Amino acid sequence: RLVDDGDEGDTYNYSPPREQLVVDRPDSVHVEVVERGPLRARLAVVTSYRWPERIVDGARVGEVRTEVRTTLELRAGERMVRVVTELDNRCRDHRLRAHLPLPEPAASSEAECAFAVVERGLTADGGETEHGLPTFPSRRFVRAGGLTVAHEGILEYELVDVDGDPASDGARAATLALTLLRCTGWLSRPPMTSRPLPAGPVVETPGAQMPGPQRLRWAVAVGDVDPYAMADDAFVPLLVTRGDGGGALPPDGRLVDVQGAQVSAVIGGAERTRVRVFNPTPEPTVLDLGDRSGWIEDLAGRVVERVAGPVELA
Repeated sequence: RLVDDGDEGDTYNYSPPREQLVVDRPDSVHVEVVERGPLRARLAVVTSYRWPERIVDGARVGEVRTEVRTTLELRAGERMVRVVTELDNRCRDHRLRAHLPLPEPAASSEAECAFAVVERGLTADGGETEHGLPTFPSRRFVRAGGLTVAHEGILEYELVDVDGDPASDGARAATLALTLLRCTGWLSRPPMTSRPLPAGPVVETPGAQMPGPQRLRWAVAVGDVDPYAMADDAFVPLLVTRGDGGGALPPDGRLVDVQGAQVSAVIGGAERTRVRVFNPTPEPTVLDLGDRSGWIEDLAGRVVERVAGPVELA
């Protein structure tokens, strides 16, 4: 379900206008079968909305007819559904979110950040100078209540439709709201609903209104899936190259087999190949490079020690 609401905030914080208007139902829906399989099946869902054009004096005004095309793709052998959301954004001062029902009510979420997976509850810290907004960043994936969502870039999400007081122990959310677009015209701005003071320089940012054609790629899966593998499968392209032929290499193989850690980069060089890995879990893990040996380097590239065999990562 696509939900569009007004956003009178800035690039730091979402802030609802004084007179909010939420559009969560389309005027029309058309479903088209694009491909029937058997290796790939695709459905296109075309929805038409009437979104307010902008915010004036704290109220959403005007009307822009907007068509959103959502393509759902299922590939044989994959547990995820790939999603592409396309639209021509001609509105300002608004936020577009995809509301996804959770298979199970959730009291918390887990989202990838820089070299870590962070668990968050249903509330966020706030104070006199900034309201606590439980809209959190997600780098490549977020999961909650048996649902995993992978996406490109850094997006924002929130657990909504909470049963009870979000701060209570028994509170549970029924829906994950994934922000597809946040359209605002200010880097920071003076007093607004969610923050009485500017968070930074008061500078206009017309490009942050996200005008024009938008194409957003994401994917969903239910059950126990590896979110890192899911994100790689969905968004890392298969690179194809043409070789001269010959040689004694087997028909398939890999440069290095990494087990027990996530790979952030593989960097080739004349002297050695560098493999950068990290442990995103709160528990120690054992890094196993198979029959390879090498050196542990620090962040400056200086050799710390030679290793041959498994290595424990904190």
